[in-house]
Amino acid sequence: MTGYTHDSDGFEGAEEFAATGLDPAELRLQQDSDLTREAPVWLVDDDPAVRESLAQWLELAEIHLRCFSRAEALLEALAAAEPVSVVISDIRMPGMDGLTLLARLALKAPELPVLMMTGHGDVATAVAAMQGGARDFIEKPFDPEALELKLRQALAGRRLSDENQRLRRRLSVRGLSGLLRGESRQIRQLRERLLELRGHPARVWISGEAGSGRSTLALALAEHAPPADAPPSTAAMPTAATALLARVECAPLSQARAEGAEALASAIEDALAACPAANTLLLHEVDHLSGAQWQWLEGWIATREDGARQAPRLVCSAQCSVGDVMASGPLTRTLGHALAEIELTTPALRERREDIPLLMAHFSRQAAEVHEVEVQPFASGELAALMAADWPGNLWQLRQAASRRVVLGESPTTRQSSAPGSASAEQAAGETGNGASDEALANSEEHGLAAQVAMFESTLIRAALTRARGSIAQVLEELALPRRTLNLKMQKYGLRREDFRHGHDDSAN
Repeated sequence: MTGYTHDSDGFEGAEEFAATGLDPAELRLQQDSDLTREAPVWLVDDDPAVRESLAQWLELAEIHLRCFSRAEALLEALAAAEPVSVVISDIRMPGMDGLTLLARLALKAPELPVLMMTGHGDVATAVAAMQGGARDFIEKPFDPEALELKLRQALAGRRLSDENQRLRRRLSVRGLSGLLRGESRQIRQLRERLLELRGHPARVWISGEAGSGRSTLALALAEHAPPADAPPSTAAMPTAATALLARVECAPLSQARAEGAEALASAIEDALAACPAANTLLLHEVDHLSGAQWQWLEGWIATREDGARQAPRLVCSAQCSVGDVMASGPLTRTLGHALAEIELTTPALRERREDIPLLMAHFSRQAAEVHEVEVQPFASGELAALMAADWPGNLWQLRQAASRRVVLGESPTTRQSSAPGSASAEQAAGETGNGASDEALANSEEHGLAAQVAMFESTLIRAALTRARGSIAQVLEELALPRRTLNLKMQKYGLRREDFRHGHDDSAN
């Protein structure tokens, strides 16, 4: 596979941006340098002077360049799967010309952005280059600064394209249950809402705490969006190849106040250009947008056919509800209600503790596969302690804890209980400071342990009943319990086999 692919696992990027300590302009320059260090820009031109001057200019801009004197040599490097991010090609060259090269690249690497140059530019040549798939057209003699600007725009588009490929690989795990993992009432309700939205073009607002899975929910919307030509009632589940998401990160845009609405407009344009077949456009962290950017977005929606209800579906994501954004910011009620025709909320991990064992096991398997190590079994009481923790970082924090456990052998519960600001640490400090007696503290811990064990036990039995669709024989075999013991525990937790015959807990509906 040619090209550069960034394959991080975090969907929510605002914290990653903030952690760099760079302003948006510096961050983009750093990203361009990092990308081209791994996958250089390729320049093909038969004029040595052009190659040398551009190499010197781009070296000062910290953009890594590889030069070719013939188009045939470039294609040989591409066939050898050598890394490349963007191609800059002259049009008029001896041997294979630039338009022929462009056609070959469109077949061999359609995701590769191509910039065309010519000293004999005219309207017909420019039209032919753009129709052939070129991202942009540059006429010689050109201003190096103008070429650098177009090149950086192409690099930004390439990063978006790589992100989309990463999302498509993630969709190899089929079905809503593969994306929205868990059997808690909140997650099952979200899956039901998503199925109800199939075939409906309503715009969606997703709210929820950082790390709670807002981007994953948007991805699930994209995967289960119907084909454009299929009626809502008969739309088939799409394959991974047709479930596409174009994403715009709004948090960095809010830092670029000088750019105002132009920053948002450019980001949306680049996202849709990088993913032209997208059925869903995600504007992530929209609560960071400025008044000018909200005003531009309202105009953009109004100018689109039928109020932007044709593909791609517009999805907004924020840590707070649309009502809170309207109350505290420049978002007008008219636009707010237009953007939140449907409002969904991703639950915090502490609100669905019964999903923690399943999620921890899943993240542990992922980490073990990546690092090629064995998954160690959970120690006695470890999962119960995990379920009792608050997890303020939600899925991010749980995924990190699973990785540290698998790779370093570090107990997640130890880090949870000792971390500053954790519920258990604060509670212990508060009780000690208030002079709580040893006896009272011991009674509190005993009560907490009993509650944790009961929660964990009921979760395991509920999950086994779900998998067995209520088959008691299968549950007995899976949990290695005597029948009388299972009956007593099901009675204790209010579990009935008939509620699980459809593969989920009907009693929670």
